[in-house]
Amino acid sequence: MSLPVWVDGLGPIADQFDGFLIDQWGVLHDGNAPYPGAVEALRRLQALGKPAVILSNSGKRAADNGARLAAMGIAPGLYAACLSSGEAAWLAMKAGDPELSGLGRRCVLVSRGGDRNIVAGLDIEIVDDVAAADFLLVSGVDEQVGVAAHFDELLGGAARRDLPMLCANPDRHGIVGDRIAPTTGVLADKYAALGGHVIAFGKPYPAIYRQARRFFGEVPAGRILAIGDSMENDIAGGRAAGHATLLVADGIHRHAFAGSAAPDRRNVALAQLSQQYGTSPDWVTAAFRW
Repeated sequence: MSLPVWVDGLGPIADQFDGFLIDQWGVLHDGNAPYPGAVEALRRLQALGKPAVILSNSGKRAADNGARLAAMGIAPGLYAACLSSGEAAWLAMKAGDPELSGLGRRCVLVSRGGDRNIVAGLDIEIVDDVAAADFLLVSGVDEQVGVAAHFDELLGGAARRDLPMLCANPDRHGIVGDRIAPTTGVLADKYAALGGHVIAFGKPYPAIYRQARRFFGEVPAGRILAIGDSMENDIAGGRAAGHATLLVADGIHRHAFAGSAAPDRRNVALAQLSQQYGTSPDWVTAAFRW
């Protein structure tokens, strides 16, 4: 793998692209507030007429994510669209995606705050017991519950019945303020370890990138820059979809880069991450800013 180029923000490379796929957590905001310079960078892209699509591994629907962004001061007019992994899963269920053939219509839903929008408008019934379910649907976990032993009984019972799991957010870890916490992807890993069949929607899987392309019209894949803080999801997924990629270092991998301000040390950290995840970005920047 060739060594990525470190850049000071988006400005130095923005003119090479006509469209942008931008992650949320760890790039635009920390779950509570936008990062310094993030809103201004979106404004600069808007002024240049370059569409930005917010592409997020969130089990919530796109409209819910848009409302959350607006509440933080990231207004809808600053980007062309918001597409979440939850929306990608909903669209697949709505369309009867072949990958979901035979899934059934009764599910046990694991979501954050009891949110049921992931099945709104669908012919799906939520049940409380795996004995009555056709599949598990996982869109989020409450922060206070996390992914600990709370779910062991549910996962074990579902595995014994050989129920498929539809995971609407494959992220294993997420940023909450200044903390990095395990999330729904860990539940999917636990279920797979029990022999369960997991179907995941979101980055790095192809479906969400196919759905995102409709917002860019005829822009070639190579003229779209995928920006994110996760090597495993944002960078690997963007590269597989044919996009150039920009890694934001001060995100989910912040601890790997801690104390690596000198070019040689930060390149060592990047090389280690690239070896770990089997992929490498085209560019790296400390934070999403212009």
